[in-house]
Amino acid sequence: MTVLESLDEHAARAPAAPAIDGVSYAELRSASRRVASLLHERGVRPGARVVLYAENSPAYVYAYLGVLRAAAVGVPANVLYREADLARVVADSGATLIVHSEQSAQYLPAGFAGERLALAEVAAAAANPRFDAGPHPEPAAPQAGDLALLVYTSGTTGRAKGAMLSHGNLGAIARQLNAAWRWSSDDVLLLALPLFHVHGLCAGVNGTLAAGARLLLRERFDADDVATTLEGGGATLFFGVPTMYVRLLERSAGADFSRVRLFVSGSAALPAAVHDAFAKRFGASILERYGSTEFGFALTNRYEGPRYAGTVGFPFPGVSVRLAGPGDAAVADGGIGEILVSGPNLCAGYWQDPDGTAASFFVDESGVRWYRSGDLATFDAERGYAIVGRTKELIITGGFNVYPREVEDELLRLPGIRASAVVGRPDDARGEVPVAFVECDEPFDPAAVEAELRTRLASFKVPKAILRIAELPRNAMGKIDKPQLRALLAQSAERVR
Repeated sequence: MTVLESLDEHAARAPAAPAIDGVSYAELRSASRRVASLLHERGVRPGARVVLYAENSPAYVYAYLGVLRAAAVGVPANVLYREADLARVVADSGATLIVHSEQSAQYLPAGFAGERLALAEVAAAAANPRFDAGPHPEPAAPQAGDLALLVYTSGTTGRAKGAMLSHGNLGAIARQLNAAWRWSSDDVLLLALPLFHVHGLCAGVNGTLAAGARLLLRERFDADDVATTLEGGGATLFFGVPTMYVRLLERSAGADFSRVRLFVSGSAALPAAVHDAFAKRFGASILERYGSTEFGFALTNRYEGPRYAGTVGFPFPGVSVRLAGPGDAAVADGGIGEILVSGPNLCAGYWQDPDGTAASFFVDESGVRWYRSGDLATFDAERGYAIVGRTKELIITGGFNVYPREVEDELLRLPGIRASAVVGRPDDARGEVPVAFVECDEPFDPAAVEAELRTRLASFKVPKAILRIAELPRNAMGKIDKPQLRALLAQSAERVR
């Protein structure tokens, strides 16, 4: 069942049920049809790409669903992008229309020759019966294999690529989440994640619509507002990134979140210290999951049973995962290998990038199609999968492998260190050496940190420099941008011992 089919089914079965904020399922279905008619008036035809460049709001959801209803292709763009960034997405996707907010309008590419549509116009059309009986017939319902979204990767490991997600992919992802997390029409999700990302859009919005549940949407994350809503019993589900959980711990010392049945974290690694502190403070074990733009979500901690800090659990229903070594050889339990993913959630490849698609996707001898994630992990039958790093981030120093995640976790266990990132720096003698950046309290004594690490790690894993940084560079989802850190190292006068 596609996202639109789920919406229509719930609107027919329970038209008055709340869908998003104060909007019912019947009203949301009507809004999607009216916006589709508006898009047709603006020249949007089936297959056309429409950029969604705006902050979270109900009107953003109307625009998204209207694009799907018009059989067009949505292109969510990071609202933090500025003109040059946005111009690249527009040019690569071949978009003919940009939906924008009042705030984002100032950053639209000057040379864009297509249509511009303000989010305020979308909201007005969604409430205007004139669009119910427009002169344009509603397009045929999109089929499962039709392209629905072009979601551009974060670009923290290179040039952003447009992952081609079909209507079938979106439906499969939503059903997998519903099944694994016991998501039902009784649930209320508090969502402060940006809708330009798969975590917010494909998990938050699509998962809600597939379940017939209710969405409480926030334009952005505000720790005080979120804590008040969760404590007041206004939500049963909360999805966040690690930074959000850190802020809740900082701002909610006496809060009672007992009426929230599930907290989910993703998009970046959840530090074990945060997982443990949240469980101790609020009596809630955060469920960590593993996902990617290319397939939505693949691994999840158990809904029932123990959840182990630092692990991402087991495959979602319908998803296959395995670890591969060199030459795609199988990896024994306990060994480290690259995560390969297969399933109905797997995207078709990268937009207009056959070389990138061929490098990341392959069909095995039995005809099963797989995605090479670039993520390295281990597997334990009790605890599930644990991410240890990226293939491109692996540091080989003097012939020994250093997995940055392992060193970062040890740094986070030290008093006063709030965040850490380890990258490789070229070294004439050893090929490269690990260097650590840390966000930490004053006073900062790198020699003392190094001495403590030497009691915990093999000598070759200990960073050869530990540099204090006011704030680690991150993308909009809180993932650390390691290429920026490598660039800082290249410019730095800090001598590696």
